[in-house]
Amino acid sequence: MVVALHGGFGHGRDFIWTWLREARRRGFILMAPTSTETTWSLLDPGLDGTRLISMIEYARDHWNIDCDHMLLTGISDGATFALVSAIQPGSPFTALAPVAGVLPPMNLKAAKDKRIFWVHGALDWMFPVQSARTAVERLESAGADVTLRVIEDLSHTYPREENSRILQWFEPDLALSD
Repeated sequence: MVVALHGGFGHGRDFIWTWLREARRRGFILMAPTSTETTWSLLDPGLDGTRLISMIEYARDHWNIDCDHMLLTGISDGATFALVSAIQPGSPFTALAPVAGVLPPMNLKAAKDKRIFWVHGALDWMFPVQSARTAVERLESAGADVTLRVIEDLSHTYPREENSRILQWFEPDLALSD
């Protein structure tokens, strides 16, 4: 299962297209929820977090979900919310792939042993690449297994062409040549 979170002022029905081709070709379940407000509830993670967990529980009840392979990804505010959501005790997500996000000040105790593939643009004007490098250092110090991929010519946008690389890192059996 891949859960993909849109950025600020986005919508799940638009962001789903970023991942739909890969889901169809590789046969995994894709979810692209929409935040309650104009962006994810970063100041009150329980607001959107509770809804997100309810959706996942619904999916588990109705489809064959491999609970050992659940990826949470997102762009910008969606990436930041993915980090906040997945680095919580009891999080159902086994891997994270934030894109152009930022790690907010938070307790990183639950980051131990989390697998994270962080994608960031060297030209990101909203969250400078140094913020990603600093976040990776903090996460690694907390015991997370982090891979940082800096794309030299990328600004603050979603690099759809990275989906295959993310999937290959997440689950090599999902890797296909595009």
